[in-house]
Amino acid sequence: MRNFRLILASLFTLVALGLPVAEAASAERIPHINYSDSSGLKFLADPAIWKVSGKSTYQWYVNGKAVPGATKLNFTVNKALIGKKIQLKESRLGTISASVVGVIGQIIINSKPQIEEFADSTSSLRVVPGAVSPKTSKVVYQWYKGPIDIPGAKFASYKPATADQGFKIYVNAKYSLKGFRDNSTDSSEVAIPIISRVYKQLWEEDFVGVAGSLPNSQVWTSQDGDGSNTPAGGGWGNRERQTYIPSQATITDQGALRIVATKSGADKYTCYYKGACEWVSGKYITKGKVTFKYGRFEARIKGPVGAGTWGAFWMLGADIDDRPWPWCGEIDVTELVGKEPLQSYGYLHGLLSGGFGGRGTTVSMPNGFASEYHTYAVDWLPDQVDWYLDGVLFGSQPKVDKDWVFDHPFYLIVNLAMGGNLGGPIDPTLNQASMDFDWIRFYSINGVGEVFKN
Repeated sequence: MRNFRLILASLFTLVALGLPVAEAASAERIPHINYSDSSGLKFLADPAIWKVSGKSTYQWYVNGKAVPGATKLNFTVNKALIGKKIQLKESRLGTISASVVGVIGQIIINSKPQIEEFADSTSSLRVVPGAVSPKTSKVVYQWYKGPIDIPGAKFASYKPATADQGFKIYVNAKYSLKGFRDNSTDSSEVAIPIISRVYKQLWEEDFVGVAGSLPNSQVWTSQDGDGSNTPAGGGWGNRERQTYIPSQATITDQGALRIVATKSGADKYTCYYKGACEWVSGKYITKGKVTFKYGRFEARIKGPVGAGTWGAFWMLGADIDDRPWPWCGEIDVTELVGKEPLQSYGYLHGLLSGGFGGRGTTVSMPNGFASEYHTYAVDWLPDQVDWYLDGVLFGSQPKVDKDWVFDHPFYLIVNLAMGGNLGGPIDPTLNQASMDFDWIRFYSINGVGEVFKN
């Protein structure tokens, strides 16, 4: 105890006088154990890198036990030890630096890969390879978001998607080489920040006009008929019971667009079911006049009343004449179905992206969609579509399918269908239904979003 106090006092004296104190030994990098040939039995280690100069001593361990005489950087084992654990410990000035614990005959990972960020963690990320032996081992990468693997993310670089925000991203590296057992490890993690969305309004439709007039012809075209003259075929591919005529969508005294479906006068028209039509309604599209690519779409809508009604605010790919549905893509901002008056549907359709069934979700509406106006919106981004009801996010669909067909201009559609696959049987006591659009608006999101006027 007396000697310890003398040493401690001497140290204090040196510090007080500003005299140098010997730096404690520590390693900047642990020793690396490497195979020296393809047998998997011979090793040659790279010594540790130390912060201080001095002489090192070495000791090899197998299954945690020191091997007598194995005190050099090179070490050879026999076949009986394949599958056993191996480690090298290097000592300098009383400090030990230990290598990783490897397995004889298995690829050794001396250091894990790291993720290098480019500019910030929202731009591309790149893997800085780890140190493995044999060096000729082949590596396969798989990126992860939390515990979930990211489909298709199997390269040394990865650009985080919108859906990754708020999660930690890392990459798993799997190494393989003939004659050696595979090995794998996870890299460091990078937290992807949540980026606030800034919206800039680029276009709007307030349905200003004389009461009883049709929608603005510079923006809207009536898509007439029962679908028989289109690739979709009679019933618009959905076995709908109406035919569309221009006069069923007009401007109201309150400055809204009202679409009216009615039985009155329907028998003047012939429908695909080989007889007089049961219903007439309205459908207007912006195809060939105004199209959009990415951005936020929102509309203030009052939905229809009655089983069998099927109102919608939606979009189709502007290339539909060259690439029929579902290759052109479909984005449903909302579908309001009378048989389910307390729900709004938000869906996508593509060849693999759900096809007829679609990918998406629904949201419950305690007071329903027909008693008052509600605001329905989507944020359409290059790698994700998000659905909102009255400003609250209720669904999200990231880019997961190889056929992601939501990367080109789309046009808008407003319509009120009757019956059909989703609308279902029509209430026999129902003679008329209506759907009102107060306004429609389009915004860019953080500068992403375009309007094309033809």
